[in-house]
Amino acid sequence: MRSSRSSLLAIVAGATAFAVVAAGCGSVSSYAATVDGSRISKAELEEELRDIAANDKYLKYIESQVQVRSSGVFDAAFTAQVLTRQIVYELVRQDLERRKITLTKADLDAGRTSAAERVGGEDILNGFDPEYQETLVRRAAEVTVLSFALLEQGPPDEAAKAYYDSHPDEFAHACVNHILVPTREEADQVKGRLDAGEPFAEVAKAVSKDSGSAPQGGELGCFTRDNQLVAEFAQAMFSQPVGQVGPPVQSQFGFHLILVKSRDVPPYDQVASQARDKAIGAGQEKLANWFNGVIEKAKVNVNPEYGRFEKKGGDSQVVPPQAPTTAPAAPVVGDQQQPPPHQHQEPAPVAPAPGP
Repeated sequence: MRSSRSSLLAIVAGATAFAVVAAGCGSVSSYAATVDGSRISKAELEEELRDIAANDKYLKYIESQVQVRSSGVFDAAFTAQVLTRQIVYELVRQDLERRKITLTKADLDAGRTSAAERVGGEDILNGFDPEYQETLVRRAAEVTVLSFALLEQGPPDEAAKAYYDSHPDEFAHACVNHILVPTREEADQVKGRLDAGEPFAEVAKAVSKDSGSAPQGGELGCFTRDNQLVAEFAQAMFSQPVGQVGPPVQSQFGFHLILVKSRDVPPYDQVASQARDKAIGAGQEKLANWFNGVIEKAKVNVNPEYGRFEKKGGDSQVVPPQAPTTAPAAPVVGDQQQPPPHQHQEPAPVAPAPGP
């Protein structure tokens, strides 16, 4: 069975080595890494390898992104990545312990969703041993809970509500119609007709080049700010007065005459999940800053069998030995899958050491 907590050991730093002082412990060679007095054992690393090696779908998923194995064994560089992540998750756990924060069922439920995204889907997550699934879920939940704690706005639900209250415009919905024409001259002519009183829907049906919306009188529907529309159109949709046709807006598709029919902010209970996601995103920068600070102060020692730990802020990592090795290597989850390309896409949140 996997230990849910690394054993706490006293570590005495010397000029070139660490001496582990603990009654009843094995030899120094049995550790993979030590992190501020907490020990990550080689057995933990090897067990993670066994768990991952047993999931064929997961192996195919990560092998499509990075090199995982060479000459029939897991790559030493990949082992170093696993150990790097184990070190980071141990630092996260220690920080939550210092803050006296424990995970709730809601945290774990949200953590499962996040863990599934990280490993490539719920189906792949279900392919792991149940105990390892719990580990992945707990890791994801702990990172999320820490990001909320760093916002200093209370538990996740309170932090999400606080974010909603302080950023209402980010949750606005706008319902919009438009007319698309290819040239500025045509746009000016259409604007003149609308200003003269011709019904927007009739003009849209007659002249709009958007074959999808023209038959509906130019109606596009309702959108939030997190839309996939071109930037020029989205900016006008959330800035021009409601009920009035604004000046022509140029985009890569031509010139738009936009009519914002309504724009409002829905009640919190309708966007609570979105507010939670946005609060998590707001915590990402704080999380990165936290990691940079804590890793600089942390006392991290890596068993030379796996390499050495190199402190470089957000790029801190275990650097594998230069010589080839057949040391056990546990592959780790890569970055979350990238969403399909769109005309406009927000950058993905950044968290230290993404992975399982």
